[in-house]
Amino acid sequence: MRRKLLFITLLITSVHPDLARAQSFSPTSIHNSSRIDLKGLTKKANSGDTVAQFKLGYAYQFGKGVDKDVSEAIRWYRKAANYGDSSAQTNLAYLYEKGPEGIKDLGEAAKWYTRAAVSGSPEAALNLGLLYLHGQGVAKSGADAQHWIRRAADAKSPDGMAALAYLYAIGFGVPQDSQQALKLARKAAKKNSPQAQTSLGVLYAKGEGVPADPTKAVRLLRKSADAGDPAGEFALGVMYEKGRGVKQDLKEALRQYHLAGENGFTQAQAALGQIYELGEGVNVDYGEAASWYRRAIDQGDTLSATRLGALLLEGKGLGRDLHETVKLWTWAADRGDAYAQFDLAQLYVTGTGVNRDLVKAYSLFTSAGKTLDVSKQLSKLSSAMSQDELPKVQ
Repeated sequence: MRRKLLFITLLITSVHPDLARAQSFSPTSIHNSSRIDLKGLTKKANSGDTVAQFKLGYAYQFGKGVDKDVSEAIRWYRKAANYGDSSAQTNLAYLYEKGPEGIKDLGEAAKWYTRAAVSGSPEAALNLGLLYLHGQGVAKSGADAQHWIRRAADAKSPDGMAALAYLYAIGFGVPQDSQQALKLARKAAKKNSPQAQTSLGVLYAKGEGVPADPTKAVRLLRKSADAGDPAGEFALGVMYEKGRGVKQDLKEALRQYHLAGENGFTQAQAALGQIYELGEGVNVDYGEAASWYRRAIDQGDTLSATRLGALLLEGKGLGRDLHETVKLWTWAADRGDAYAQFDLAQLYVTGTGVNRDLVKAYSLFTSAGKTLDVSKQLSKLSSAMSQDELPKVQ
């Protein structure tokens, strides 16, 4: 079952613009030298020189001539950002989006991306559009996603074109248009955008806008995977798993999934969790499954939370932990996952790990019912509820 679902996921969403967010490398005078004049730069930066402030932020972010220090990078980027430097605003936002725990703040990321995008930064416009696409730090909005991503594409950003191609492929914020998606993906691929190569490869795999050509799809996906695009690695893994356009090779498929997972691709992490949980092509390893599920959960994957919660409820190889199960399912249910809502409702019906609460269970089943058939559960609950409880659910 997992393989079937995984391939469907590829066909629908592997054009996923889970891009390595664009950053600004301006001013152009920044070099990759391991040595910097720290004393001189600091003196200029303290006098209000925004170029020096940006350079110091960059140096601390990437460890160029100094030890990496995200807090120091933020401090110097913020100084330049407050003076209106769009490059510093973009990189400051990036650190708030992708930084470690304690630094990460998606609301702040959206704020600084917006300031830089309004000032004309295509990198910031793309990143802001992706926040709107996923509803991270801002309300999910197709209109806003396409507005900002289009601005990046219009500024000739290859990654912007690739992201816009994705929007046309799935019809998010724009009418679904496979021909327009194909046109944009080809344009960006000519500029050697790995994300565009992934998008184009998936279109050829699907036969959407072009005749299906699995061999060409694999060729494009291999290019993007070799360039380190995690979506390309994941998609290439699926092609190896299914034997499409290439000889079936489960070992190579697993290797590509691992590469994509290590590079932060949520779908690959979730897939690896299922592979190790179900023992598909590998020995069952619940500890490894849990590890991958947790990585996907950290990036907001509710299905992984639902599956990990089930493992902990059953105590499969991990020890039974009802408290963690309730926590995971509540988190996923609050984010609209119908399966988590259904499973959590059952806990409230039986009082497993929570105080028995039929009203809460009814509410959760009702929410799950937007996706799943819960008519039997609601009927049974209605019969079991007291006269005091019934009015609360009507």
